[in-house]
Amino acid sequence: MDAEKKTMLALAVAGAAALAGAAPGLAGGHAETGVMIALDEVEWQARPRSPVEVAVLAGDPATGAHVRLVKLPAGWTASDRMHTGAYRGVNPTGTWKHTFLDTGEARELPPGSFTGGIMHGDACVGPEDCIPMLSQDVAADFILPE
Repeated sequence: MDAEKKTMLALAVAGAAALAGAAPGLAGGHAETGVMIALDEVEWQARPRSPVEVAVLAGDPATGAHVRLVKLPAGWTASDRMHTGAYRGVNPTGTWKHTFLDTGEARELPPGSFTGGIMHGDACVGPEDCIPMLSQDVAADFILPE
C-alpha cells in the first residue's frame, strides 16, 4: 500500500472514531474489548436495483444508530434524497460530489472531507470509486423529495 493510501486509510479510521463517538451506543457489544476492521475485511452487501454497496461497521441501520461504509462507483450519480435524521460523513477515498438540496450548494469533496445534513444529492466524480463513511443516530432511510 503506498503512502497516500495509508494516509487515506488513517483518515478513515480517525473519521470512524469521531463518527462512532458522535452516536451513543454504537459499540455493538465491543465497548470493553474494542473493535478493529480493516477495509479488506468489511462485508459488502449489494443494494437492490442499485450499483451501490454497503458495509455496516457498527450498530444496526435497520433499527437505529449506526456507522457504515457506502461504496459509490466512479462516475455514478445518485438521485436526490433526504433522510428522517441527519447524517454525518467522512470521505476516505475518491472524489465525492455532495449537493445540499435546500440551498443548491455543491462541492467536490476530496479524501479526508466531512459533510452532514438531511436533504442532499451525491455523485462519485473522477476515476476512483468513492467510499464515504456515514453515521446516523436513527435508522437508515431513503426518502425521495416530492
